[in-house]
Amino acid sequence: MFIANRSAVQYSSEMREWLAQYKYRGNEKLEPLLARMMLPAFEAITKEAEKQNFSTHPPTIPLWDAVTFVPVSLERAEERGFNQAERFASILAKHHELPLYDLLVRERHTEKQSFKSRLERMKDTQRLFHARPDTMALLQNNVHMSRSIRILLVDDIYTTGSTVGACAAALHRHSEVPLDIYSLTWARS
Repeated sequence: MFIANRSAVQYSSEMREWLAQYKYRGNEKLEPLLARMMLPAFEAITKEAEKQNFSTHPPTIPLWDAVTFVPVSLERAEERGFNQAERFASILAKHHELPLYDLLVRERHTEKQSFKSRLERMKDTQRLFHARPDTMALLQNNVHMSRSIRILLVDDIYTTGSTVGACAAALHRHSEVPLDIYSLTWARS
């Protein structure tokens, strides 16, 4: 079940420039600042999830079973040298001592989503991702099966929700157990 999305902040022109400096021009010194900007949204989505899972969530067990991220294509990774969503997810997981799983693979390279209309984005992201069977099996083996697995999916920008929706659909298609998938993005456009 896909439940909730939380973005760190609304996207301003100054923030566009920060993200462009980081993502497209390799200004990696911005990474800690951008990741820290996600912490209030992380805390808010965790509180929301705890309220929804109150009866099934013992306070001694961390709420999140896994933190994962939206993958980029090999071409995009070579172009940028990194995956910003993976970096943000890694920082959040480390900061909160949560397990980070590389659960998804991007099937093909696509043109940048920012240049597309809503309809083009939705068409382009259909069946764009699939889950890694070995990592999904590892996650499912590591979680107590009396409840659904809670996954936090991290990306940089939430525009139409098509990327997050396609990732969630891929995870559901490849899971043998119920999933509760929440998404956390750096900003909402």
